[in-house]
Amino acid sequence: MAHFPCTGMICILLIVLAAPVAADYPMFGADEARTGAITTSGPLTNATLWVEETAEYADGSPAVHDGKVFVPTWPDMVFDDNGLTGLVCYDAATGEELWTNELGGAAVGSVSGTAVMDGKIYLGGTDGKLYCIDEETGATLWSSEKIDETGYFGLSSSPLVYDGKVYTLSASDGVLHEFDLDGTETWSFTTGGAAGYFVSPAAADRKVYCSNMTALFCIDPSTQGEIWNTSVSDVLLSTPTAGENAIFCAGAINTYAFDRETGDERWNVSLAGTSSSPAVDASHLYVGAKDGLHCLDTITGAERWTFPSAQITVSPVVADGTVYFATNEETGTVYAVNTTTGDEVWSYTLEAPGDNTFASFYASSPAVSEGVLYLGAENNHLYAFGEGSPHPEIIFDGTVSLTDATFTFIPSNNASASYEVNHTTDLGALGDAADLGEFTFKASDSWYDSYSSFSLESIDGIANEDWTNPDARSWSIFINNQSAPMGLGRNSLDDGDLLEFFYCPVNETTYAPLTDEADAVVRIRVSMTEATLSALTLTDGNRGGSVRADVTASAVNEGRYVIVVSGTDENGESLAGTGTVYLNTGESIGVPVLVTVPLQAKTGTYTLHAGIYQIEEYPQRCLFMSEGVECAIT
Repeated sequence: MAHFPCTGMICILLIVLAAPVAADYPMFGADEARTGAITTSGPLTNATLWVEETAEYADGSPAVHDGKVFVPTWPDMVFDDNGLTGLVCYDAATGEELWTNELGGAAVGSVSGTAVMDGKIYLGGTDGKLYCIDEETGATLWSSEKIDETGYFGLSSSPLVYDGKVYTLSASDGVLHEFDLDGTETWSFTTGGAAGYFVSPAAADRKVYCSNMTALFCIDPSTQGEIWNTSVSDVLLSTPTAGENAIFCAGAINTYAFDRETGDERWNVSLAGTSSSPAVDASHLYVGAKDGLHCLDTITGAERWTFPSAQITVSPVVADGTVYFATNEETGTVYAVNTTTGDEVWSYTLEAPGDNTFASFYASSPAVSEGVLYLGAENNHLYAFGEGSPHPEIIFDGTVSLTDATFTFIPSNNASASYEVNHTTDLGALGDAADLGEFTFKASDSWYDSYSSFSLESIDGIANEDWTNPDARSWSIFINNQSAPMGLGRNSLDDGDLLEFFYCPVNETTYAPLTDEADAVVRIRVSMTEATLSALTLTDGNRGGSVRADVTASAVNEGRYVIVVSGTDENGESLAGTGTVYLNTGESIGVPVLVTVPLQAKTGTYTLHAGIYQIEEYPQRCLFMSEGVECAIT
């Protein structure tokens, strides 16, 4: 079962707006909601898979699809040596250039992000036109009339492909344009003022969000009409980011959260943004600013941490516990930062060109796919950070939430034995990951009497080989990129730790695990929680009746807790119920909760989640939120 820490009001909070991207990175912001969040890991070191020279500046945000990287380019500052500009396609694994499309001709480049869908690539040109390019051949399929009169940048808005349409925003007049996939403009919406450079539309739940410099708009594409708009005494600089219940924007003075349904302002904080669009995952918002990266609470706007750096104008990307971004300065730096602590994981600084130009990261926001980060710089290079192919089998790659409590473990070789093991160990994390990833593992107690730990025998049916054979594979445990000091079950974990299990050979002399030759990997990021919920089950219900929810609760601290079971159907119709329980430290108790179904409730399928709060902090601070479970209302 997956678990999600949360904070906030009683949670009818849990509509998933856009599933994070699993492997490809199809558009600026990773998805239609522009969350900048993906479910897989990015690179864990600053090693480069490849670096390729580009003919001109690679300043457009790349997209990744089907083993290819698509990068918009435009003229650099060396005017006596003009290379081709437009859209360049590279092999994602090797960096080999596959083709270049010059868009509207030698004088036309692009600083917009790209969007890939159904074999077609969409991007804006510096001539103010929207282009559609064939993914395989690089041929131009169609281009629009000039829709953006902005000089120099042209159409800098990154196209949004959503529900079979293409949307883009012209900065010169703040008009939102909708196109059919064949290039026919079907309608447009006028916001009444110019928009910021690079500002792009976002979408969620059949609504499109866009902004001009002073107002944010929610548009219903089916009616081509405005649902709401909200104005600010500020200049909106970023693309809107759609979170679970809020739309986030960065302005020249403040950073804002607006209610997604009504447009009402939820909060604003005195944090001056840039053209960097915020990224959001779970309860964290990541905002690029002139003084570094700020992590804010999505519910309150309170600052969680700040990572000081030079100005950030590219948009951050979040990949499984790490946020990636880069700086706009004379010698730009790419950073990877832990999302929980705000600590640096790695960095990579460009060399100064030495010709009075900058080697900065200006407008090319990072794209992450298959563990590799792709990013263009104003030193005429495209960078791919990561280890690349060949990839081991990834059995699990995700985050688990652990509490300081014990559980009973029965070894695979001895069904009559049982051991009490702390949940905050490598064994506790592996058990939770096995539940989440639906895989199995076996561990024996054959050496427990000698070492007070267990021997890991197999994961997902992949068993240790006879160690006396040459090149034998077996499972090795690593914590934060270091070999674990103890056997399974004796390695304690902390919040933010990276726990990995590698199925690999060992060095014949030193017996050190050769992780770069691993055939299979389990990768677990650790989050410590004060309380957890598990084993949520639901009955079906009737209008005028109730749904019974049963959930197992445990907590680090003794006290009284509130359990909230709530959720919605696909149209946002909500149900909720509460219960209370007194928990002793480390105790697990099954808690029943009745969820009332009003007579006027809509029938159909509802997805409910369970959240747990300390009674003194209810309903402001949710300690833990379970994954959703479906029930039927008749």
